[in-house]
Parts: sequence; C-alpha cells; structure tokens
Amino acid sequence: MKIRSVTLFLGGFALSLAAVAAGLPAEHQAGSVRYVTGGVSDEEASVFKQMEGEYPLAIELVERSAGHNAFTADANVKVFDPSGNVVLDAKADGPFMLVRLPPGQYRVQATLNGRTVQSGLLQVGMGKSAQAMLAFPGEGR
Repeated sequence: MKIRSVTLFLGGFALSLAAVAAGLPAEHQAGSVRYVTGGVSDEEASVFKQMEGEYPLAIELVERSAGHNAFTADANVKVFDPSGNVVLDAKADGPFMLVRLPPGQYRVQATLNGRTVQSGLLQVGMGKSAQAMLAFPGEGR
C-alpha cells in the first residue's frame, strides 16, 4: 500500500514539474488540494489553456464589459463539495485557476469587488477535466 502512495505522489510531482517547465507558475497547496493560478499575460494565458487537460478542474474568471468578456484577477475562489464543505478557498492571481482534487461533484464560487457568481454542479472524474467559466457582471450593472 505504501508503494502505491509513493508512486502516486511521485506521479503528481512529475506532473507539477511538467507544468512549471511548460511555463505555469508554481503550484500552491491548501489542505489536500493543489492549484495553480495566473494567466494575466497573453503568453501565460495560452500556457494555462494548453495545460487545462492536465488538471481535474479548470476555472476561468471573466468580467463582462462593453459586450465582451475581459479577463480579471484578484477574485476570491471557493470550491465546495456536495455537502457544502469548502475544499479550496484561495485568491486568483489571474483569470485562470487549475485545480487538482479527487473525483467527485463540486461547485465553484467566486467573489470580486462584492459581486459573487457561482457555477452549477461540476462532475470531476478520473482522466477528464471539468471546466467552469464564471462571468462577473460589469461594474454598475
């Protein structure tokens, strides 16, 4: 059993190194959840888009402005399990957050400048990435 745990840990470590080598910022850890956030520059946003499939959950944060979606940063992001427990509570350093968490059902909630938006129920599974795009209404709406 311990050998299996070590193998899984080393596998995750190898993926973390691949993500950094691809140009992503370093992963953060909150409890048992690992995540990476950023994507402010066009180049970094492109890397986040390319790496989405390597993470069980990909979150994109935008703000509606003048008829289009603009990337945003500094939102507080929370991921909830089906029982309403917070499994991740973190600040987004850019419009993207890629999250490593176990298979299951989750909801994502983000707050920016007093405005809160929430995803529907997301199914995170083995070998596939769930995606949540959260769009904040523009200021003054």
